[in-house]
Amino acid sequence: MSRMASTYVASGDDWTGKARSANLVLFAILPAMLLFWRGGAEVVIGLIDVSYLAVMTTRREWRVAIFPPFMALLATWLLLNLVVSPLAIDPATSFARSVIWLRFIVLFAAVTTWLVQTPRDIKLIAAAWGSTIGFTIIDGLVQLMQGVSLTGRPIASNRLTGPLDRPNIGMFTARIGFPLLGCMALLLAQSMRLSITRILATGIAAVATFGFILLTGERAASLLTLLAILTSVGLAILLAPKRYRGYGLLLLITAFGVIAGIGLTSPRIFDRISSILDVLNNFWSSAYGELFAAGLHVWREYPLTGAGMKNFQTACQIVMGDTLKDGCHPHPHNIYIEWLAETGLAGSAGFVAFLVTLAAICINLLKRSGRIRAIGALTAGSFVLLLFPFTASQSFFSNWPAMLLWASLSLTVAVARLAHKSPSDGEPA
Repeated sequence: MSRMASTYVASGDDWTGKARSANLVLFAILPAMLLFWRGGAEVVIGLIDVSYLAVMTTRREWRVAIFPPFMALLATWLLLNLVVSPLAIDPATSFARSVIWLRFIVLFAAVTTWLVQTPRDIKLIAAAWGSTIGFTIIDGLVQLMQGVSLTGRPIASNRLTGPLDRPNIGMFTARIGFPLLGCMALLLAQSMRLSITRILATGIAAVATFGFILLTGERAASLLTLLAILTSVGLAILLAPKRYRGYGLLLLITAFGVIAGIGLTSPRIFDRISSILDVLNNFWSSAYGELFAAGLHVWREYPLTGAGMKNFQTACQIVMGDTLKDGCHPHPHNIYIEWLAETGLAGSAGFVAFLVTLAAICINLLKRSGRIRAIGALTAGSFVLLLFPFTASQSFFSNWPAMLLWASLSLTVAVARLAHKSPSDGEPA
């Protein structure tokens, strides 16, 4: 725990301190940029990356490199550029993606070892991210009731879009909302006295957000959020003192009640739930099942280094020909199969090493006593939401989905690191 807590980049009273404050604000507004200006979101990430590297170079804070998740990511990036891309079907295309993937690694390092260091930082991020989610939900509900959102977006293919131009608002809300719940839990855990009013307000906001995710009609977002809730609450019930377990069971009952209520009162959502069952019953003959199988076939053809990053579609056409009913897509719609198909065992080994470091962070929190265990449970839930292997997903590497994923993952780990610094109940501060 001490090594994890000590690896922060120090900020002084000079320009480096001002840079940290400015970039903390940039990270706080990143979700809003993802809603309204994707190019602006790329600029925000670029500014954070450049500022972080400049501060690191000036202050010579290279000790942060011992943070295990960062080490695993950096090693993976080297493998992608030194082993995978040179042997790709189309090396130029692979290099174009593998080289710039570094921006997400630097963002992750900047957030977890520089920007988020105190509860005050968490409060700023929570206020900005919470406001973004609040607006998103209002915009989406107006779209649900009127057919057009406040931002002028119509419902797309029976699914809500909110301010987005595509039906991904459910996943956006889930990936911003769950780390935000971790922020609120950490702030509550660090309070001298627990406020029942704040706990109830946080719980009500969480239930309302979950209800909105269901109403969007996004199957993957709804299922992953439910799995994240089951993971977090299940761990909390298992590890909490007996007197608190009833609250966890009440939360689970509430979650399933929300699902049942929305499913029974909304024919649109009931049809989406039925379609999930249809896909599961005939998965391997569905479009997703065919792509999963195609991805595994590509990996078997290129087992060690994969076909190369952003080379899946080309490799799929070579290996599968015209056998897929819906054709070969740019990615296999599963992040683990995407790693295998495009980077082989070489790149996937680095990714698995990164996952192991995340698991270690979560396990260390769950071993703590008192309120900090709740942060561990929510961290586990966030990892399930972001990295669950058995689901259809967007690409792990493409721009908008990757920016959303890395923003969410970075905040989740940053909160976990702050929780490591916090004393458990009964420990000296």
